[in-house]
Amino acid sequence: MPQVKVGLFAGLRQYIGGASSLEVEIAPGQTVGQVLNSLGVPAEKAHIVFVNSRAAGLDHPLHGGEQVSIFPAVGGG
Repeated sequence: MPQVKVGLFAGLRQYIGGASSLEVEIAPGQTVGQVLNSLGVPAEKAHIVFVNSRAAGLDHPLHGGEQVSIFPAVGGG
């Protein structure tokens, strides 16, 4: 089965036991949102999504071999 590497940043790491990233098996065509759901990450917490260093949405389909990076909302001021 194809795999993608998912990197979660800041507070999102709590959903994967504090690790910075993990390899996830996917079905071809599975979306970023579906992968997050399978990891227990609420979609509303994923504010910035990159697939292979390019901005993407939760509806972006994956095929295997991609690097997915997910960031929460960034605060500051």
